[in-house]
Amino acid sequence: MPGTIRTVGLLSCLLLDLVSSRALANTPPTPPVIIEPSELGRLIDPGDVHMATAPFRDDDSGDALLCTDWEIRSATGKLIWYAGCAGGVLAVHIHIGDGAFINAEGHLLGSMHYQVRIRFRDSSGDPDTEWSDWSIRDFNTGPGSAVRAMVIDDVLSSPPPRLRDAAGAAATLPPDASLALTSERGELLLSFSGSAATNPPTLRTHALVKCVVRSGAEAHSLPPLTIDFADETGAQHAIVLPALALSAGATIEFWIAQDGSSFDAFPGDAAPNFAKVARGAGTPWKVFDPGYIVERVVSGLQLPVNIAFVPNPMAEADAPLFYVTELYGTIRAVLRNGAMRDYATGLLNFNPTGIFPGSGEHGSVGTAVDPDSGDLFVATVYASGTGDHDPKVIRLRSSDGGRTASSVKTVLDMAGEDIGPSHQISSVSIGPDGRLYVHVGDGFHTELATDLHSFRGKILRLNVDGSAPPDNPFYDSSDGITAADYVFAYGFRNPFGGAWRAADASLYEVENGPVVDRLAKVGAGMNYRWNGSDDDMRANAAYNWEQSVAPVNIAFIQDATFAGSGFAAAKRDRAFVTESGPTWVSGTSSIGKRIREFAFDPSGHVLSTRPFAEYIGSGYASVAALAAGPDGLYFSDLFPDRDSPIAHGANVYRIRHVGTAAIAAAVTDDVQRTVAFSAILTVPEYSGLTWNFGDGTTSGELDPEHTFAANGAYDVRLSVVGAQNTVIEDYKRVEFLNRSGSGLLAFYTNAQGDRFSRIDPQVNFDWQLDAPPMTAESFNITWSGEIAASVSGIYAFILRSDGTGVLRIDGQTVIDTRSRDASSNPMRLEAGRRYTFVLECADTPMRSVTQLSWSSDGLPARVIPATAFYPLAPHRRAVRH
Repeated sequence: MPGTIRTVGLLSCLLLDLVSSRALANTPPTPPVIIEPSELGRLIDPGDVHMATAPFRDDDSGDALLCTDWEIRSATGKLIWYAGCAGGVLAVHIHIGDGAFINAEGHLLGSMHYQVRIRFRDSSGDPDTEWSDWSIRDFNTGPGSAVRAMVIDDVLSSPPPRLRDAAGAAATLPPDASLALTSERGELLLSFSGSAATNPPTLRTHALVKCVVRSGAEAHSLPPLTIDFADETGAQHAIVLPALALSAGATIEFWIAQDGSSFDAFPGDAAPNFAKVARGAGTPWKVFDPGYIVERVVSGLQLPVNIAFVPNPMAEADAPLFYVTELYGTIRAVLRNGAMRDYATGLLNFNPTGIFPGSGEHGSVGTAVDPDSGDLFVATVYASGTGDHDPKVIRLRSSDGGRTASSVKTVLDMAGEDIGPSHQISSVSIGPDGRLYVHVGDGFHTELATDLHSFRGKILRLNVDGSAPPDNPFYDSSDGITAADYVFAYGFRNPFGGAWRAADASLYEVENGPVVDRLAKVGAGMNYRWNGSDDDMRANAAYNWEQSVAPVNIAFIQDATFAGSGFAAAKRDRAFVTESGPTWVSGTSSIGKRIREFAFDPSGHVLSTRPFAEYIGSGYASVAALAAGPDGLYFSDLFPDRDSPIAHGANVYRIRHVGTAAIAAAVTDDVQRTVAFSAILTVPEYSGLTWNFGDGTTSGELDPEHTFAANGAYDVRLSVVGAQNTVIEDYKRVEFLNRSGSGLLAFYTNAQGDRFSRIDPQVNFDWQLDAPPMTAESFNITWSGEIAASVSGIYAFILRSDGTGVLRIDGQTVIDTRSRDASSNPMRLEAGRRYTFVLECADTPMRSVTQLSWSSDGLPARVIPATAFYPLAPHRRAVRH
């Protein structure tokens, strides 16, 4: 027995030793530290989920990261999406486009709760210990990017709505065909029959816009049509419709998006369906500031990521004006005459195509033009012998005046610094000191951003020949030239964009974070402390986006750059940043697809920020490249609005300041129908203006006075010729009714309840002279009827009364005050349209004055004339609330 026990004991020890030695041979990797998605509470666009981890860790020194399992599950644990054993850069950072969905929808849903699960696999080959435990993080999706419907409640009569063909000429429908804009409830907003438009009154509430086209007893073919009109706010719209083949008695309906695109609809649909576009809008971009327009400059581009202007372009018509760098290794020269040609092609030594969002997001990016030589410096990546993509800066030289590259030379090769899609080398700029400043992302290697021995996560400073300047912050040639000798600033995650501000001669960068993005002024030798956390992105920031919008480029409008690019003086020393948002999603987005404006104090602190322009279309376009040019702010939309993300269908647009022309008008003689007009202009260097009064007469005066010969409706147009022969117009409807007003029905009630009524021509009384024939110290007075303006405009009402005054127009309270000379909130009145009118003045002392005036378009106020007031028509009754 003792011997048996001893034998068993030896076997147990051997087994323990075997288990122990096996444990010492390999241990599981440390579970991933999840960086993206960020902590719960951050909303993520369901179309573009990024997932990222901190660097791989394993206690076994010989083990490397082999691959990673990624999963997204629903709140109930159901598997929705996965990427199994993803290797390479996808092992630490992956986009939803790089995996596969297993649900029928093929996408995540908006406003839902999900869970991401991640685990590492090491290179040990031991099936029992090669996988880490799962790391788990919950996240919520926000509302998905979507197509917005056009929403209005009225079509203005001026400017006159019009129907035109593809060439811009007036279009006429066949005699028995009709076209109508309606609400989703079928209420009529506007209709066309032949060439005539019918414009009914304002709807009760705002409505989603549909377009209904009907044929009569015969079949018809209609060309592509555009409907131009202004809504109740004065905003201009252009609805585009496709060519149509209508059978006899047919009806075709379309939903209308906010940019004017039309989408197929089924008759009777009460809810928008933006699944199938019928015809897309031409320029689906909107500038928030009046006086700025968006124009397409060039088209047919593939992934345009950078725009670089020639600082001193030559005068020839075919001389290059600017260059567009396409992500996949082509640079286009855009010439003064508007033509585009290849400057350089084939800059990549690998096939860059891949998934968007995901592996397709790398190639050639930042570009700068040397003002001295005209050479181009380009930040790009190349495939190394190990299969990685390493960054480098190349210099392209031309021998034909910048039209075509004749040689390519590597300026700085950062061999061994592999970087993956999107976290790559990006901006290149030339500073006031003549040095090159090059931005390099961390390449998904977070730990290297603050490591001075690596190029990654840095902004570099180098001479144009690629050497390291001895006055760099960390220059030390005693151990040879290394990455540290090139470092200007460090601790960056993904510093995509950079631009120089002349006011403080400083470089500013914009940078993508996991969730928190950063705009920062770059200081020599400064550490920006990126180490894997959103909080790190707040270090040395001039501004933080608390919800990631993916800022990719920055440009300054300033006198030192093309004399301010033609922008208004108020925009000088402002920065503009492209917020690209989700990578490849349709429609508008709450977190991107816009250009943001920043104002700074002299030291570089952000004073204010606001959206400047945004995408309002229904396609996939985003925004990426940005540069201040000689005549505006240029940007690219990165993707075609339709088709594939890598199709040659993207564009470069220009935002140009053209100024505004507005008509101010007021009637000066109601009987003679005389109107004083004034042109309110902000058009820079305009070359002429013309008034067309709609009655066959014109004027070239700045502030004309015009008398209309007869009653009727007149569309007065002001046309101003600005820069590049751009015509800026404004319209004003003037309408004199066939019968002048004859006053208001007035009821006077004294303290004893005695009541007296009469017709008062207007509200303009000195009660010591005009008191009613009843004895009282004060009266309660109600005037009711209708009011009509002869000139369309925004009117402010001014009531002078020592008693309580309440004014309601069409049931809307516009004055309710006890204050003397109190003004109303402005209200729009359409010329010739009658609105119900009720004015109640209580406790009005008979020793005071009661007077009601109006003013419009900022012109001086005057007492509302009797010709504007009408007793109520028999079928109408003033509304009391």
